[in-house]
Amino acid sequence: MKIKKETGALVRKYRIQAGLAQEQLASDAGISHRFLQKIEAGNNLPSLVTLLKLSYALKITPEKFISPIWKEWVKSQKSK
Repeated sequence: MKIKKETGALVRKYRIQAGLAQEQLASDAGISHRFLQKIEAGNNLPSLVTLLKLSYALKITPEKFISPIWKEWVKSQKSK
């Protein structure tokens, strides 16, 4: 499982659902636009604090990010 890619896809999904441009979400979350671009591209994995900031800016619970990733990770562990 590619946690970076999955996390980035979720951030992008919720950003688009919220109707926000990358620049606006980055500003609202207090992170750089470039860092958000790298997260969404799956090149950077945000810290827990950054996920909390993104969740707050998107008005969603952090569980929206963590739960799907956790489920996929558990599946990957069972197949080992």
